[in-house]
Amino acid sequence: MAPVFDSLANGFPWLIFYLLAVTAIFLIGLFVYVMLTPHKEFALATQGNMAAAIHLSSLIIALSLPLAACLINKVSILDVAVWGSVSVLLQLFLFRMTDMIFRGIPALSEKDVAAPVVVLGAFKLAGSSILAFAIAG
Repeated sequence: MAPVFDSLANGFPWLIFYLLAVTAIFLIGLFVYVMLTPHKEFALATQGNMAAAIHLSSLIIALSLPLAACLINKVSILDVAVWGSVSVLLQLFLFRMTDMIFRGIPALSEKDVAAPVVVLGAFKLAGSSILAFAIAG
């Protein structure tokens, strides 16, 4: 039983460091996305706008997938920070490209038109899944 507790004692601090690093990168990425988006999805979602809530929820999940993949083959905290930052930059680019391809759909979240926004969110999640698997190798 002692090796289990030794492993926990040695690994737990690193777990916290990795979680803090990835959480910081995630929050910075989310902040940048919110600042770049012309509509205020957080405010719309808290006002009961279902389309904005769906879109924002899909983005939160999509942003986390590649970050989680960075933890699979981690070498060091610096490795996770670099790959995590790269993944967020790629995600933001992917989100912007998806919004450009599906022009007009992001604005529908302001009007609470959920169906096309769900499809847009699905495309963003699909892109994020592909990116996550590419990072994980």
